[in-house]
Amino acid sequence: MIKILYLLFFLIINITTLNALSINEAAKNLKDGNYETALAQFTQLALDDNVNAQYNLGLMNYKGLGTSIDKKLAFFWYEQAANNGNKQALNNLAYMYYMGETVKKDINKAKYYYEESAKQGYALAQLNIAMIYEKSTNKENLSKSFQWYKEAALQGVIIAQNNLASMYYFGKGVKKDLKQAAYWYEKSADANNPIAQYNLALMYLSGDGIKTDHKKAISLLEKSSSSEMILAQIKLADIYREGSIINVDYKKAFDLYMQATKENNTKAMYYIGFFYFNGQGVARNEVKAIEWMKRAESLGHKRATNFLKLNNLR
Repeated sequence: MIKILYLLFFLIINITTLNALSINEAAKNLKDGNYETALAQFTQLALDDNVNAQYNLGLMNYKGLGTSIDKKLAFFWYEQAANNGNKQALNNLAYMYYMGETVKKDINKAKYYYEESAKQGYALAQLNIAMIYEKSTNKENLSKSFQWYKEAALQGVIIAQNNLASMYYFGKGVKKDLKQAAYWYEKSADANNPIAQYNLALMYLSGDGIKTDHKKAISLLEKSSSSEMILAQIKLADIYREGSIINVDYKKAFDLYMQATKENNTKAMYYIGFFYFNGQGVARNEVKAIEWMKRAESLGHKRATNFLKLNNLR
């Protein structure tokens, strides 16, 4: 009897060891791009109820790695892994319910699975559930949003840090605290989040909850603008055009407005037309001025319409 138990004990150990070696080998093949081999290995392990293999099969089928994209099969394997408690699978399953991918859209199920993943400390799920709760006007839900943003922010998620700062700034789900807002905007901005850089710049410009510092504000706007943040480009262009806190530089203003026109920003279009008409920052060109004013007008910019009328440019 003792010998039989001894043999069974070692048999279980050997099977477990082989299973661990196989999952590591499959993971390495996936990382190295040996997708077909990894897929075969994960499939065998998944059928033996290996939760990590089930998750990875879901991922590979979703992305079409080593096989054609099959989101129904991805959903199946994510669901298997989620039922076995895998936090990444819980998050991805939630996303598929939220988006209605291969399954009927179900926000309640999405919230459930996101929250289950978030409770395990998965930062991406914490961000996702926070964003869902933030859409609510209910105070309890906003409070939950704040708490989940904070959890994700503490793990270094830069989007969560920016959004947490905004909740402090506007007093959503938490008492308004401009110092905390500035702190978290700065955390996110230091990690090169262009949205946070823009938000922090506005605080430095206004001195709202932070000491006014035009030099820091302009530096942040320049960083944000270089990441093609339209609002930052417009704000910085306005500053160079107005010359109230820095010397007027129409050339820089023109260049920034031009960058913003790529996203059909009507204010930027208007000022490009204005600069062409007045020869500010660029050689005067009435034809181009009319062209840009009409583009702005066609998108509903009333000042462009008035400018065309007042200057008889019809």
